[in-house]
Amino acid sequence: MEDIFLKIKTEDPFWDQKYISTGYKNVEAEIRKRLSVCDQITIESTGIALQFKEMVSRLKKDYSVKLVKIKADSGLCLRRINSRDQSQHIAVSDDKINEINKRAQSIIFDYDLVIDNNTATDDEIIKCAKTCQIENQVQS
Repeated sequence: MEDIFLKIKTEDPFWDQKYISTGYKNVEAEIRKRLSVCDQITIESTGIALQFKEMVSRLKKDYSVKLVKIKADSGLCLRRINSRDQSQHIAVSDDKINEINKRAQSIIFDYDLVIDNNTATDDEIIKCAKTCQIENQVQS
């Protein structure tokens, strides 16, 4: 999602509601475009924007949407974010990252899966996600 938001970035991307709304409309359009040629896609979001909830609600009318929460300690999140290639991310201060993470932790959705990413290895996370996918197929 972030690459879509980067294309339209404004001076104050965290509080500019027009920017956030336009960004989520663009994300939704891209999701719909990609789902017209493939069966599944995965996106990542903190879920803190009202526009995210609205987008998910609209997508659920046309698609099977699964919400996965990735839990990780805020210090670990900060270290991971700071170790990424910053040219592909919206630049934010550590304080802003901590604020975003705090808000994200308070958001509650009806999650289909919760992954504790504090200690899990990539292989464990993939196995957990595959198990959830199999369980969902059996339930259908």
